[in-house]
Amino acid sequence: MYRMKRIKNNKYSLYLTLKLTALAVVTAILLYEDQGDAQGGLTALRALAFCCLFLTDFLLGQRSSGRQTKNPRRMGVVLICLSVETAGCFFCGPAVYFPLLLMLLFQMVDLIGAEGYFYPISAAAAALALLIFEPTFLMCIISLVMTVVGTFARYTTERLERYRGLSEELREHISAQNERMSQLKGYLKTVRNTVSLEERSRFSARIHDRLGHGISGSIILLEGVKLNIRNNPDLAEKSLGTAIENLRGSVDSIREALREERPRKSDAGITDFKETLERFELTYGIRTELSIEGDLDKILPQIWICLKENLTEALTNTVKHANASKFELRICIYNKIIRAEFSNDGGGGGFARGMGLEAMEERTALYGGKCIYESDHRGFKITNLFRM
Repeated sequence: MYRMKRIKNNKYSLYLTLKLTALAVVTAILLYEDQGDAQGGLTALRALAFCCLFLTDFLLGQRSSGRQTKNPRRMGVVLICLSVETAGCFFCGPAVYFPLLLMLLFQMVDLIGAEGYFYPISAAAAALALLIFEPTFLMCIISLVMTVVGTFARYTTERLERYRGLSEELREHISAQNERMSQLKGYLKTVRNTVSLEERSRFSARIHDRLGHGISGSIILLEGVKLNIRNNPDLAEKSLGTAIENLRGSVDSIREALREERPRKSDAGITDFKETLERFELTYGIRTELSIEGDLDKILPQIWICLKENLTEALTNTVKHANASKFELRICIYNKIIRAEFSNDGGGGGFARGMGLEAMEERTALYGGKCIYESDHRGFKITNLFRM
């Protein structure tokens, strides 16, 4: 509704400008011609009267279009003003005031709501008026120029408002998406907290179920040992042995539970890589891809650390030196060799042998590996090779 209001206001302003321009041109021509003082004064009075009518229908039209629903009373007054202006053109001489008459016809066609048929109806009305009133050649030229200018201005105004409307819709859509993203982030945080609490609760229950009874029984046996160590040493020794076995079993249960709960190093490493690549893609808009071949459990912990640091350096190098749209990490594990490739499609612009790449070489060599660089029109690639 606000968009339609602004379009109407712009059209009223456009027609006011066109009518005042046509009136000024016609009045200037009439005053320039060889006329007496009385005739010149009458022409000036007619121009003032037309100006008052123009301003009246302009103000009423703006107020009417500013409401959510059209005000029939004000629109009727606008039509009456346009009718009086048209009658004034007939009274003053339609052949002389033909440019102004033409602008009034265009505004009437636009006012009746013929949006889809404005141009054909206006063209037919202009041709009919030209045949009926037969204006002079000068008035025809002026009318043609004003018609071209007015049509172009109206077309430009409509397109501008259409693009403004689309821009407002896109802005609202982006705002809604940002709000939805904020809600999803809050939901994700809640889910993470819930999962963390459930995991802690499950682990606590597991430790309690496996260790609680064993340790409690051992404490009871040790208290019995304390009571019987003087009066019944044999029973105390037996109870002590049972308590020791229970505690040893409890410690083994703790180790087993921790071993089961602890994630594999390969799973933790790949999850860390995926998180790093996804954050990089969201931050810089560069697509990322991760591909893995082979058994990841063969990769030693120190090599995981080296690959993680080299990945960070390769991503930084891509942002600084490569005009890339895609980054790929490929890890292949063979029988005796581990091969990791960090590549981008930056057309070779990613190669800049500086402190970062030198540190990558030193880091890889420290863990018994080797760095290889490849740069061509397809992009830039860093290959890390490690022996197992």
